[in-house]
Amino acid sequence: MGTYFLDSSAIIKRYVPEQGHAWIATLCSLTQGHKLYISQAILVEVVAGICRRAREQSITIADRDRFIDTFRQDSQTAYGIRLVTTTMYNFAGDLCRSYRLRAYDAVQLACALDLRNETLADQAPTPIFVSADINLSNIAATERLSIENPNNYP
Repeated sequence: MGTYFLDSSAIIKRYVPEQGHAWIATLCSLTQGHKLYISQAILVEVVAGICRRAREQSITIADRDRFIDTFRQDSQTAYGIRLVTTTMYNFAGDLCRSYRLRAYDAVQLACALDLRNETLADQAPTPIFVSADINLSNIAATERLSIENPNNYP
């Protein structure tokens, strides 16, 4: 049983069958007993990613709607949602000063680092950052987060 912070590139694999899907599905299974966290910003980013796949015709409109509905249901119970406050946005902006980050990536990383700091203060296991984005994973590692890339698993 572990603590994981999943970014949008990882979470989307739970719903859309692509490389890493089986690994993420297992990680997110209730039988595993893991604590799973996401950023509040992911509520938009995952839907946008699923919609993009439908526009590109790699999934059907029916699949798009089913994946979005399932993600939204899971968001109510399966994940601890890290709220994106003004303080968190400022932290994300500061990360952009140090690293080449897209806005939502900076927000997700800020949330993961905030969770890490909280777990360290509570002397709890630190979260593992799960992302299929190599640049973001490298930055997370630089910030001393343990990382996993679901694309490393077939």
